[in-house]
Amino acid sequence: MNTTHSMSYKLSLIASVAGLLYGFDSAVIAGAITHLSHYFSLDAMGTGWAVSSVVLGFMIGAFSGQFITNSLGRKKALILTGVLVFLAGIFTAFPYNFTMFIFFRIVGGIGVGLGSATAPVYIGEIAAQKIRGKTLGFYQMMIAFGILLVYMVNALVASWGSDPQWATQYAWRYMLGAMSVPGLLFMILAFWLPESPRWLIKNHREAQAGDIMKTLYGQNFDSPTAIQEIKSTFHQHAVLAPRESILSKKYRRVSLTILAMALLANLCGINAVLYYGNVLLENIGIASEKTAYYQQVIIGIAFFAAAVWAVYRVEKYGRRKLLIVGSLMCFLSITLLGILIWMGMTSIFMLVIMIVYILFFGGTIGPILWIIIPELAPNMIRDKLMSWATLLIWSGSFIVSQTFPMLTHNETLNRLFNGSFPFFLYGLCCFMWFLLNLFCVAETKDKSLEQISADMSKA
Repeated sequence: MNTTHSMSYKLSLIASVAGLLYGFDSAVIAGAITHLSHYFSLDAMGTGWAVSSVVLGFMIGAFSGQFITNSLGRKKALILTGVLVFLAGIFTAFPYNFTMFIFFRIVGGIGVGLGSATAPVYIGEIAAQKIRGKTLGFYQMMIAFGILLVYMVNALVASWGSDPQWATQYAWRYMLGAMSVPGLLFMILAFWLPESPRWLIKNHREAQAGDIMKTLYGQNFDSPTAIQEIKSTFHQHAVLAPRESILSKKYRRVSLTILAMALLANLCGINAVLYYGNVLLENIGIASEKTAYYQQVIIGIAFFAAAVWAVYRVEKYGRRKLLIVGSLMCFLSITLLGILIWMGMTSIFMLVIMIVYILFFGGTIGPILWIIIPELAPNMIRDKLMSWATLLIWSGSFIVSQTFPMLTHNETLNRLFNGSFPFFLYGLCCFMWFLLNLFCVAETKDKSLEQISADMSKA
């Protein structure tokens, strides 16, 4: 590891633990939902609400992120993320009733949403230009690791007993309660993070920003010049900054591109596989209740391996090329899965197709989305645009999470499509993502945030 960049790597890795919380909190329900549904006697809509309520919290946290990070700073926002997820882990494991369960699912979601709006911005602002893509990739790598970790926890808990009554009463509590551990860990680690130099400069604390820059980039770093360059991007519209619209003429093109990318990402269907994986594997006839947990671990390993690959290859191949290839392969694989389900096939080949989809999503769309959005967003509206983009990311996740069980249990759709309808919808969104990246997304590799900001403003 380059010693000049070692501090950037360490701090980025700590901030990326917010991604682990996202992965853990979102995917834990995959193992718990069957037992939870039995415990609370939930119908298809109630099951969808138990899963998607956390996404509503993501949306609230993401939208409020722009105000919290602007007023309190990046560091305090990340500490608050850990606190909320810790509390959610405790109280979703021991709810008095279903309403209390939903309330704390939303609380945990708010924490994760806040972290998702803050951590990529923080990492992008502290990382050196040459390693920014890799360090931003840490966030998605941690999301994937959080998903793998919770699948392993779920499988471990499932192995503790074969009594259905025990599972209905206790298994889901252990699974959800385990979330408090990474929440507490991140809350402690976040206290060690320095504040973002760009946030300090924006708030007229140049001396402190200069000291942190030297800590990050070495004592020989020319911090006065860097501070002036950053200040110039804020100064250009200092008077209009509070009222600057993300859809003003100079920002409209980049803003609409980012917002479209954000909305379509989760509409590609990844959460149907991650959140309902156990149920999906059982429904298409390639797993039992027990073996579904272990097949989910395989999916988690594939997702994590793809994220690690992306972290080490994104600077070599660039963002745009990977997005184009990945979205095309996601379109082909999930559409093929839909065709096989429509034909009534029950083959292990379908698990292979799911893994192919996971590999390409996890190695391209998943990580690069969190890299390229903070890169594309201009300095003057980065907080605001990042919050709106994250809100749309979670909106897509909420739509998929809430509607998947409703679509798969719809009698009319099942007569026509034999349970495959959602996958054809996800395939259509993958194809739209492919076209968006082919025609609208520019390469950001090897450019500073200020250079990208200037380029996007001119566009």
